[in-house]
Amino acid sequence: MLTKLMANRTSLKRQRISAILDSAEKAIVENGLFSLSLLELARQSGCSVNTLYNYFSNREDIAVSLFNRYIGKWGVQASREISQHRYSFAERFLAMQMIWVYRQHRDIDEGGVQFLAAIPCVWKHASHQRISTTRQLLDTWFTLNREFLMMAREQGEMTASDAQIDECLLMVSITERGFSLLANNYLFRENIINMPLSKIFDSMNEELKQLEWKTAISDSSFNRVLELVTHVNEQLSDHHIDNLIYDIEDK
Repeated sequence: MLTKLMANRTSLKRQRISAILDSAEKAIVENGLFSLSLLELARQSGCSVNTLYNYFSNREDIAVSLFNRYIGKWGVQASREISQHRYSFAERFLAMQMIWVYRQHRDIDEGGVQFLAAIPCVWKHASHQRISTTRQLLDTWFTLNREFLMMAREQGEMTASDAQIDECLLMVSITERGFSLLANNYLFRENIINMPLSKIFDSMNEELKQLEWKTAISDSSFNRVLELVTHVNEQLSDHHIDNLIYDIEDK
């Protein structure tokens, strides 16, 4: 009986937090983070202000929570989904990075969550719990990418050393992050968005060459990677990632 009661409380807590974040994301898209009223957010979410403050200490905490949703879905879960498809190791690895670029290119991150999360004051004022969750999600995402490349090496698909693998992960991450953040900055957005996705693909592929692949990326690989990215983007569009994040926070 006690176990069932605790499970019901946990379920209710998770539902309330999800409702708050859903309302916050909509409000940020419409008015921006710094116009976000926690009083109004509580009303829209169907909870009291005190309840909201039990879950989030301030607006910055909400911004980091939304960023965690983004990392969880388009980093961790997307990498897991992409790794299961029947493409070459190199194509799947590129797809894991390109899905972020693809989404920015199509302005799918309407609230600019990635850009908001790059603002220092957001991290300065967010709670330690939310930041700890971010670190765990980023570590999981990095580990998934690294283990995927290690598996490729074990199966004889490439012969790079551990140091080469780590350097490649760093460089493709810099390329992807640079594109995504600039795409969220409207001073640079037009020039960035007008850059063909194939150019970003080529830049990442240059970094992958140091991994010494058994089979080089072919002329048709860009279209194959874009096909895979499009499929996984559609597959995950309605996927609810919150339980993955709550499991991390409740440990």
